[in-house]
Amino acid sequence: MASLWSNANDVSIEISTTEEIVGVTFYIIVVKISDFKWKVKHRYSEFYTLHNQLVTEHGVSKDILPSKKVIDFHIYDIYFLLKDLSLKCFAESDFVLSSTRVYTLKTLELHAINEVLKSPIPDFSNLNTHLDLGPILDLCSQLDNLIIVGSNNEYLQSNIIINKLPFDLCPFKIHKSLYLKNVLLNSIVSLGTVRDTLTTLKVSYCNAKHIADILQCDVLHKTTLEGSQRWTILETLDLSNNNLTEIDHTINLARSLKNLILDHNKISTISDLTQLTNLTSLSIEYNLITVCNDLHTRLGNVKSLNMAQNNVVTTKGFYKLYSLENLNLNCNKISDISELQYLGNLPCLENLILSGNNVAATVDYRVKLFEYFGDRASDICLDNEKPSEAELDKVSVLRALRIVKEGRTPNLSIDKTKHLLHIGQRTCLKIIVKIYEKLKQKVEILKKSSATVDICFLWPLHILLQDNQKK
Repeated sequence: MASLWSNANDVSIEISTTEEIVGVTFYIIVVKISDFKWKVKHRYSEFYTLHNQLVTEHGVSKDILPSKKVIDFHIYDIYFLLKDLSLKCFAESDFVLSSTRVYTLKTLELHAINEVLKSPIPDFSNLNTHLDLGPILDLCSQLDNLIIVGSNNEYLQSNIIINKLPFDLCPFKIHKSLYLKNVLLNSIVSLGTVRDTLTTLKVSYCNAKHIADILQCDVLHKTTLEGSQRWTILETLDLSNNNLTEIDHTINLARSLKNLILDHNKISTISDLTQLTNLTSLSIEYNLITVCNDLHTRLGNVKSLNMAQNNVVTTKGFYKLYSLENLNLNCNKISDISELQYLGNLPCLENLILSGNNVAATVDYRVKLFEYFGDRASDICLDNEKPSEAELDKVSVLRALRIVKEGRTPNLSIDKTKHLLHIGQRTCLKIIVKIYEKLKQKVEILKKSSATVDICFLWPLHILLQDNQKK
């Protein structure tokens, strides 16, 4: 018989094989002491119960018990992974292609597709079903929009780092948009035909430091721009939530751009974008921009500019952006109202957002700002709110007082004033009366100070008010 006490140094226990009985797996354990050995059968649940008891009573590590399925080929093997993906594509393709035409794939799945297409499929004659790539390739060739999601973590319990698996987009014919999220751009071997088919490209959370890392991700030497690298019909480029520090010259590979979004990066200055002749909208919020000198020499004919959440202190550099219609400077560092006077020179500006700046907390901030726009004050929507009638009245009074203070003669001809009455007689008349009364008071003050005053400029207003009273 075996004696454990006398043979303590000659003991071994191993799981030699498994046996399945009525659908239940039993582990065959071989126990050997010296020259004696025997076999016992136990289920995984019995190991699990013993393990929990040892953890509780003897402080054994929780991690030493292997999982029930040590190797699950349906999770880790390319062949089985694609079999599951093929079934999924077959079940979902009709709905996807008849509705959104948007599909999401993981970089692991893309890698598996590429690897199978590169080499012949091995003969798995012992398997019940063969791998059918048809549903996958059929769906991939008809998509309008593809979302690719990566990961920097290890895949489940393996040592496979998902983002280090190479893949290319040659099997795909994407007609409209591509979204890369948390993808290692160096792992993209080829972009296939997407440069000639995409109208929208979005790349986020990819840790890109240069635009070249994105638009030339499959190019070895990124220093030169070649015609074959051009994104011929790309209209919208969204590079938000990366680590871009500048807008490098690679952006010129997308000459058809209309919308450029660079939010949540580390850009400190706006580079020359004049070669993007179709560019109408630029969003560059949550960056590090402080100085904006001569933007008209860099932005061309941009109509919408979003520079919220930066460090801008003055609008002097905006003064010749004559095509600008919408400007968002929310939450910058503008504190002096005089730094906004340059915006009054923009003839097309209609929507302006300045909330979140210190200047927005000053007294009569809205009225003083509207005054810079002169006759266009009523066209300006400031902080999502049009000027009220009371604000416009104050603006008119301030303008009139400024004219008197500067000693200039206002250009208020009777014909021009009658035209104002024609388009809004009551409102304009109230403004004119207020201006007239304010100017009279100012003249009386000047007379008392023995100053020489030319009051002839009041005569057109006086005649107009008399004519209106007769009517």
